[in-house]
Amino acid sequence: MKKLWLAPLLFVPLITLAADDAKKETHRSTKLGACSKEAHVKGLKGDERKKFISGCIASAKSAKPAPHAAG
Repeated sequence: MKKLWLAPLLFVPLITLAADDAKKETHRSTKLGACSKEAHVKGLKGDERKKFISGCIASAKSAKPAPHAAG
């Protein structure tokens, strides 16, 4: 019975990691959607579209937003 309180402590790090992965996936999807919309506006199709989206996502990765200052 004394070890029962230990079980939730083991799952907290797993829940935190899963939440971080979900945030990364959402951010990645947002970048892809924005790049796709831009390619559509430019009228790109086929290989040109693929090349543009690839470059757009790569530039979005290199231009990471600055972390928010605490306090």
